[in-house]
Amino acid sequence: MQRWLAQLETYLLGALFLTMLGVAFYQVIARNVLGGGLLWGDELVRNAVLWVTMLGATSAAGTNGHICIDIVARFANDGVRAMIGRFTSLFTSIICLTLGWYSVAVVYGDYVYQTPGFGPIPAWICELIIPVTAFAMGLRYLVRTVQPDRA
Repeated sequence: MQRWLAQLETYLLGALFLTMLGVAFYQVIARNVLGGGLLWGDELVRNAVLWVTMLGATSAAGTNGHICIDIVARFANDGVRAMIGRFTSLFTSIICLTLGWYSVAVVYGDYVYQTPGFGPIPAWICELIIPVTAFAMGLRYLVRTVQPDRA
């Protein structure tokens, strides 16, 4: 199941990145050659950057490929290193779950007030990636806290 999710993340990241790149390239060419571009092109690129960033962070959390500063763990023995790893995973999980909790309120507020996104897509759909990936990262780090060798 984890391998399937990792492949899905990779394909989704690639498709979003290529879409973002293609629309941004078209916008530049259309503005300089045709005198205008897509009305919703800039908004699509901004939202694609958000989605690529959040999906990339989730992917990094799944592979433990995130940035970490481990100068203390470098000089510690295996027991202390494992304890530091569990503590940082727990702390990161708490931060991610808190981000997810509060981002639900933001998304819900945009849903209630029907905040416009781009084109026919409301803002809450564009922002939905934030709580989804924050909770996914939080759960991944929580699993890593309990079972450091599994995640």
